[in-house]
Amino acid sequence: MYMFTVIVGAGGAGVYLASRLSSEGHKVTVIDIDADALKELTKKAPEASTIIGDASRIEVLRRAGLEKAKTLAVLTGDDDRNLSIAMLAKNEFHVPRVIARINDPKHEWLFDRHTGVDYGFSQDALLVEAVLQAIQTV
Repeated sequence: MYMFTVIVGAGGAGVYLASRLSSEGHKVTVIDIDADALKELTKKAPEASTIIGDASRIEVLRRAGLEKAKTLAVLTGDDDRNLSIAMLAKNEFHVPRVIARINDPKHEWLFDRHTGVDYGFSQDALLVEAVLQAIQTV
């Protein structure tokens, strides 16, 4: 059974996630304002659909079919953008699962269910946890 996921951001994490989900048979649409980044993405995730546009605009999210998505992954490098897109997705489109990248660990407290984020992930925090776990198992 496939799941429909919309990904915002065609950077490294967005490309990798789109590739993984597509290879597992899931339907994926990626939104980015950078046409060149989306062109590169199609080389690594040819099954993924792409939308060139600003994901903070309702009409772009509608074009992506967000109202049908089970999951939204917001993976841009801008916490303000990630948070505003997550809030829009949860409140306007009622996306069941909203996942957001947290770029600055000082902003972690903002990314919670009250702001439309079901799961917020800080790369720095994940890396530190992995390193601490590796140190503790030595």
